[in-house]
Amino acid sequence: MQPENFTCEPLGPKCAVGEGPVWDVQSQRLAWVDCDQRKLFLHTPRTGEVRELLLPGQPGSYAFIRDNQLLVAYRTELCLVDLETGEQTSVDVKGIDFSSARFNDGACDRAGRFWVGTMHKALREPVGGLYRVDPDLSVHSMADGYVVANGLAFSPDNRIMYHTDSRPALIYAYDYDLERGEISNRRVFADYAGRRERPDGCTVDAEGNVWAAMLGGSRIAVIDPQGKEIRSISLPVSRPSSLCFGGAELDTLYVTSMPFGLSEEELQAQPLAGVTLALPGAGRGLPEPRFRRA
Repeated sequence: MQPENFTCEPLGPKCAVGEGPVWDVQSQRLAWVDCDQRKLFLHTPRTGEVRELLLPGQPGSYAFIRDNQLLVAYRTELCLVDLETGEQTSVDVKGIDFSSARFNDGACDRAGRFWVGTMHKALREPVGGLYRVDPDLSVHSMADGYVVANGLAFSPDNRIMYHTDSRPALIYAYDYDLERGEISNRRVFADYAGRRERPDGCTVDAEGNVWAAMLGGSRIAVIDPQGKEIRSISLPVSRPSSLCFGGAELDTLYVTSMPFGLSEEELQAQPLAGVTLALPGAGRGLPEPRFRRA
């Protein structure tokens, strides 16, 4: 397969661990985080402004509730965060065992529920789980057996949920009941085991294809609904971490990356490592839902 190349426009400062890009349709802003440095970035393409906010903890993932309110999954805490006042309110997660695991990636379904996974702190044991946070802020255990629970995405018809476990390099598919918020029939959707690259964050485009950031692979893999890779998009960074579609027409691909784990030689060869990249015209996505607080 011939790799595709697109113009990559750098956004914002370099991150130590850039993650979690989310395009908020209502505010027309792109958000992403530096997990290691506890920073949240808000970019408004219309003005070119990039706003930087310091968070009280290390974020794994988050969802917008309103323009300036987020639901944030820190390492071992779930919180409501007001970006204007800095006020933070903890959500009860006492049923989750954080002795060997921590929160990682998450995303909202189109009913406004927030789904978030946990990962083994040492990246070795399948102690991670998948949890559903409902609008009333109740937390429900939905699946287990993950080493590094990562990217989450939902098919355009809401019938399939895709979920990455990065350590074994697998993307799973589940049958999904949007009305009830239930998953079933877990199966391997795409298998990248045995390669240097691993699928990390993922999203779904308007045609139902899954786009996966291939950590260590310097590329984005595009996989059709039958599980066949149909496109490969080259990147100037070897460790892309996550991605989303955004812009007024949802036709710009935004990709976060990280320099973490690169040698000095690799860092010199990748001056954009850690920078968030915009790739106009790479594809077209779907609106990202907000968390629908009850």
